[in-house]
Amino acid sequence: MKKLAMALMCLVSLAFFASCNPEGAPTIQVLSEDGFVQNGDIVNLGEEVNFGFVMSSAIETSSPLASLVIKIDDNDPDTIALTGSSYTYKRTLVYGLEKDEIVGSSTIIATVYDAVGQYATASLTFSLNQAAQELVVRDFEWYRLGNTITGLDEFGLEWKGNYPKDNYAKIVPQEGVKLFVFESEDWANVTTDVEKAAFFNTAIETMHSAEEYWEVNVTQMDMEYDHVIGTILADGTCHLIHVTSSHSAYEAPLGTATTIYGEAK
Repeated sequence: MKKLAMALMCLVSLAFFASCNPEGAPTIQVLSEDGFVQNGDIVNLGEEVNFGFVMSSAIETSSPLASLVIKIDDNDPDTIALTGSSYTYKRTLVYGLEKDEIVGSSTIIATVYDAVGQYATASLTFSLNQAAQELVVRDFEWYRLGNTITGLDEFGLEWKGNYPKDNYAKIVPQEGVKLFVFESEDWANVTTDVEKAAFFNTAIETMHSAEEYWEVNVTQMDMEYDHVIGTILADGTCHLIHVTSSHSAYEAPLGTATTIYGEAK
């Protein structure tokens, strides 16, 4: 899951530049070709990014090209030896999650040198976006029989007891955990990690956290529900929880065992 520190996709406003080259310097520019990234584009993390530069010797001197230096963000530069009067550089990169968790940008600077030491520079800057991922829905079971309680810890919840008069399960957040009670339709409306991050951000900004979830009847054998709650753990992990049913039955001599069923994403 992702962590809460989540933001919606933003476009970084960036511009292409070439150095103000003195007379007799070589020329270089971003490769403008179908399938190659351009300044201001947005590309997805984990997908191939094609980029390139086109360079040539100065018309005035015809001094042959000697080298090309490519620097990508804060990485060490790569130097490519060149010959001749023109060269087209092409490369493919894949930016991983270590680049930036949600969005960011990348700048590639290319500097070409000729045989007499003249040089020219061009840069390419584009935004990086993590494409929305469909949330994976999984089933859960919360079980209680006496002091035996299972299934709630990963959601940051505790089954405090059954009140009032042992009729309803009292589910409360653990220390440092925020609990929210949502509307039933919210379960179907949140389908991607981006939507989930925005949903919980809105909850933090506009809602009061709840002290307990107290809606599951533990006296009836079988009950059905359509309740949606959510938790935010101390480390920012968010759980969207859909409580769908419960089953209670007396197990002699220990008492009534109750299982709460649902799904989470």
